[in-house]
Amino acid sequence: MADETGIERPLLWGPIGPPITFSPNNRGGSKVDLPSTARQGQRLTNRFTDLDNAFDEQATLTASLGASDPQLVVVFEAIDEREDLSGVAARAGLEILAEVDREFEPDPDFPRRSVNQDLPVTGCLHAVCISGQAKANIITQWRKWQTTGKVDTGYAPLKRLFAHLKDVRAWGPQDRVRTGDVAAALEGMLPGDHTVEIELWYRQSEAARRRAEVEVATLVERGGGQIIATAQVAEVGYHGMKCSVPLELLRRLAAGDYDAVAAVKSAHVMYLRVTAQSYLISEESPTVSVGAAPLPASDPVLCVLDGVPIANHPLLSGRIIVTDPDDLGSDTIVESELRRHGTAMASVCVWGDRSLNEAPAPRPVLVRPILTPARDTSDGWEELPDPVLAPDLMRRVFRELFVGDGQNPPTAPSVVVLNLSVGDPAVPFDGVISSWARTLDWLSAAYGVIVVVSAGNHTVLPVPGGTNALLALTGSDRAEAVNAGVAQMNPRRSLLAPADSINALCVGALNTDGAGDVHITGYEFDPADGTLIVNPTSALGGGHHRSVKPDVVAPGGRSLFRKPVVGDATQAESARRTALGPGIKVAAVKGGEAFTVGTSPAAALVSRDAARAVDTVINLADRSLTRSELAVATKAFVAHTARVPEDLLVHEELRHSAHGYGSLARHLADGCDSNEAAILYIGDIGENESRMLAFPLPNGLQERGIKRVSATLAWLSPVNWRHRQYRRAALEFSQPAGFTNLGTALGAVGDRPKRGTLQHVEWEVTKAIGVGRGSDLELTVNCKGQAGGLQGERVNFAVVLSLWVAPELNVDVYAQVQQQLAASVAVQAAPGVP
Repeated sequence: MADETGIERPLLWGPIGPPITFSPNNRGGSKVDLPSTARQGQRLTNRFTDLDNAFDEQATLTASLGASDPQLVVVFEAIDEREDLSGVAARAGLEILAEVDREFEPDPDFPRRSVNQDLPVTGCLHAVCISGQAKANIITQWRKWQTTGKVDTGYAPLKRLFAHLKDVRAWGPQDRVRTGDVAAALEGMLPGDHTVEIELWYRQSEAARRRAEVEVATLVERGGGQIIATAQVAEVGYHGMKCSVPLELLRRLAAGDYDAVAAVKSAHVMYLRVTAQSYLISEESPTVSVGAAPLPASDPVLCVLDGVPIANHPLLSGRIIVTDPDDLGSDTIVESELRRHGTAMASVCVWGDRSLNEAPAPRPVLVRPILTPARDTSDGWEELPDPVLAPDLMRRVFRELFVGDGQNPPTAPSVVVLNLSVGDPAVPFDGVISSWARTLDWLSAAYGVIVVVSAGNHTVLPVPGGTNALLALTGSDRAEAVNAGVAQMNPRRSLLAPADSINALCVGALNTDGAGDVHITGYEFDPADGTLIVNPTSALGGGHHRSVKPDVVAPGGRSLFRKPVVGDATQAESARRTALGPGIKVAAVKGGEAFTVGTSPAAALVSRDAARAVDTVINLADRSLTRSELAVATKAFVAHTARVPEDLLVHEELRHSAHGYGSLARHLADGCDSNEAAILYIGDIGENESRMLAFPLPNGLQERGIKRVSATLAWLSPVNWRHRQYRRAALEFSQPAGFTNLGTALGAVGDRPKRGTLQHVEWEVTKAIGVGRGSDLELTVNCKGQAGGLQGERVNFAVVLSLWVAPELNVDVYAQVQQQLAASVAVQAAPGVP
C-alpha cells in the first residue's frame, strides 16, 4: 500500500529511445517425424472416399432447393504444417474459408523430435469450399501422390499438405451445432417461437454470399421458421442471420435430430446457436444512505454496454448518463423491475462493491443500452434484442460513439474505456476466435479504445466425487476438491464470447467480496469453505494461441450452491441469493440494494479502475495524448499491479488459465512508496523495429535484500481474420539489461505472455547489485509483423516499468529516480542538444 504521502509520489513519465530496425529471425524447423506415404494411405484413403458420400448428400439438398452446383466445406487438419494454400486454390478450384492454428494431442503417427513425447503439437485447420470439380481435382492428386509420391505441376502445396495430414472430413452437423448447449438453453423457455443465430461461411464474392443467404432462408422457412435479420461485416469475415423457429424444432435438434432444422445440414452454415442468458442476483434490501457524496463532473471516459439501468435510482441519479438511440428503454417502461443486469453493472462502475463504502466515480458513467429482457423465457433475463446480431451492433455502436453516423456528431468522443460484462453461453472458445471477438479486435484497434470484457460464467458446479463426499470435507480440503472438479471439466468451461478477443482486457472472478460473515442456510453450501479460490463459475483460459486469458481477476462475489434435496449428485446448481449476501453489493431495480456474483461484476470493477487510470495518465503526460495512446497506457497501468495472491488456492493444472496475471493488488493512481518507483512510457513502433526504454537506477542496491523489477507492455493490434496467425503486430520484451541476471520470472509460463497484447512479467532477486546512480536498467520492446504484416502502419504501445526495494534496505528509490529523470529532461531541453 502507498504510505500517507503516496499521492505526492505519482507515477513518473519516461522517454523512449528512437526506433532501431532489425532483421527478423524466422526460426523454426519440423518438430515431428512424418508418417510414410503408405501409412498416410492406410489412415486416410477411406476419409477421402467419405467426401464423395458427403458431397452426394449436399447435391441432394441443393437439388431440393431447385438450385445447381452443389458445394461442400472440407476441413483439412494438418500437424506441424504451415502451408500456404492460396497459390493452389485457383488451380484446384477451391475457396479458402478459414485457416486456424490449432494444437493437437500427441499422435504416435507423428512422433515429436523432442524427448518429451507427451507435449501437444501445433498444426493448422484449413476449411475450404469445394465444387464437384474441385473435389475430383483433390482426390485425383491424392491418388497420384499415393501411387507415385508426386502430384501434378502446380499442386506442390497439396503434396506437402498430404504429408502432414492428420485428418480430412466434411464440415458436418456436429460441427455446426452443440446439441448439449441447445438442451441447456431450452431450460426456462416458454412455448412459442424462439430466436436462433445462424453464422454462414463468409464467401469471397457477393454473389456467393447472396446465394448462401437465399438457400439457408429457404430451409429455415420450410421448417416453419422465419428470417428476422441478416448482417455482413466484411472487415472481420462475418455473415449472419437471426431466425425465429418453433420450440418443438429446437427440442428435436437438442435430441440430435438434424432433420428437424434442415439448415444444420447446409454446407453454407458454419454455426447454428441457441442462446439463453442466466444471471444471479439476490433479493433486495433498502439502500444505505450515501450522505453528501459529491456528484460527478466533466465528460465520461467510461461507457457501459449493457441493459437499461434504473437511471433515477438513489445511487445512480446524477451519476450516469443514458444514451439510448435504439429506444430499448421503452421495452420496460411498465416492467422496470426487469432492468436488473444494466442497473447492477452501472452501480458497480459508479460505486464498486457497495459493501466497501468507497467514494463514487468522479466522472459520470455513460450507459449505452444493448440488452433488453428476453420475452420468450420465464426469467426474462436481459439479452441482445431479437433483430440484432452482435458484430453488426458493435460496428454501429462504435461508430455512433466515436465518429457519428454521418448526420449526428459522435455521442462519446471522450470515452476511452468500454465495459462489456456480457457473454454468450452458446459460443465457448474452442480455438477459433468468435465473430463477436473479431469485431471487438478490429474496432478497438481502429478507434483506439480499451474494452474490458467478462470471462463468462459456467453456473453449474461439477462434483465428480459426489456432493456427499464434498460436503464431508472442510476448509482447504473442500476448496481443493472443488478446484480439482473444475480442472477435470476443462476445456468444457472455456471463455465465452467475446472474452476471446485478443485486444480486450479479459476479467475472471475471484471468490471473494466485501460482504463479511454471512449465515449460510442448511440447503446451500460454500464451495470454498472460507478459502480464497477463483470463483468456480469463472470461465477458464487460455486464449488465442494459448495466450494468457483471463488477463486479470477481480472480486466477483462468493458463490453458494444448493445441496441435493435427496441422495447424492455429481453437480450442483447455484443457490438463490438472499438479501444478506454474500456477493458484490449493487443497486437494485426497486430502489434498494442487492448482491450479485460472477465475472460480470468483476469486469465492472476493473472497468471502474480503468476509468480512474485514464485521469491519472492524462495528468501525468507531458503532452496531449490521442485516444489510442490513452487506451494502451490505461491497459498497461491497470495490469501493472496484478499479482497472484499468496493465499490463493489454485489447481496446478490451471494456474494462469484460472487467474491470468493475478488480481490488482493496488491502484497506481495512489502513487508510489518511497522505496519504489514506476515509470510510464508511451510510444509507437513499426514492423521490425526496436525501441529502448531506460530506467535510471538508484544507489543502495549493493546490499543483499529483495529487489523486484516489474514490466507491463500493452498495445492494440490490428488483425487479419483471413490469416491463421490473426494478430498482425507481435510486440514483446525480454529480460531487462544493465541490472543483473534476473533469472526466471515469477510464476513463469513460458512464452504465453508474449502471445496476446498484454505482457506482464515480474522478477525478484536478493543478491547485491553492483550498479547504482548513473546506470540504467534497459528494457527493449521489439515488434514483428505477423498475419500479412503491418504494411507501413505504426502501432501505439505503452510500458509501465517499476523497481521495488525491500523497505529494510532504506533506499529512497523514488527520489533518486525522479531526480535523474528530471536531469535527463533538462539536458535534452538545453540549447544545442538534439
